[in-house]
Amino acid sequence: MPLSPHDWHRRFELQSQWTQDIRDHLYSRAGVLKSQRVLDVGCGTGALTKELSQSSIDSTIGLDLNSEYISIAASFAPTAFLSLGDAHKMPFKSSVFDCCLCQYLLMWVVDPLAVLLEMKRVTVSGGAVLVLAEPDYGGRIDYPQQLAVLNEWQTTALQNQGANPFIGRELKTIFHQAGLNDIEVGVIGAQWKSTTPESELYSEWEIIQSDLEFLNNSSEVLKSSEEVRKIDRAAWAAGERIIYVPTFYAWGKVVKG
Repeated sequence: MPLSPHDWHRRFELQSQWTQDIRDHLYSRAGVLKSQRVLDVGCGTGALTKELSQSSIDSTIGLDLNSEYISIAASFAPTAFLSLGDAHKMPFKSSVFDCCLCQYLLMWVVDPLAVLLEMKRVTVSGGAVLVLAEPDYGGRIDYPQQLAVLNEWQTTALQNQGANPFIGRELKTIFHQAGLNDIEVGVIGAQWKSTTPESELYSEWEIIQSDLEFLNNSSEVLKSSEEVRKIDRAAWAAGERIIYVPTFYAWGKVVKG
């Protein structure tokens, strides 16, 4: 069953927890919290928009193509300004934002370079463009080994949805193609705690099962996934489970002549 917008809201909040440390680092490096106007592109249900709107920033604007997400964001981040629109052709004048950022967006768009160029266009000279998190399933690690099939399934399912599961490794190239300056690219670190909240494990399997419905042999795989899920839960209970999806970040400065 496809996830509802409210299901996705819970997922977006969880993702924002995972990336908190790198946001703190990048916000400091790029001077985000000293900005007057910041644009959150592909803001979804407002997980980051709310955080930004509650900071020292004068104006936080969120943009998303999904009207249901915008409705949730309106209640979740009531002090932010929200706009319905396409990141490939944003409804804003040039050079109006001090910073422009996105998270888990470029893997889903038709043309990542076009989106990055739009982010550059609407950002003032001297401002910053930040991509806070984009995964690369080509470097995923699952342990115990029986769980490696999850990456095969999810990579194919993402591609069938039109996503690019290898976007992370492309960020540096895209930033250079967009003509950004002082580019910094890296990979978010990973830590594995002795215990993981049940809500996080449930969320992960919500995503897996939603993804698997996009496989050509989805009925067959969904049946097989029940056994894989048992192995997964046993590995977590035994303290053995490792899952690592390299997640890249990048940021650069805008310089206009």
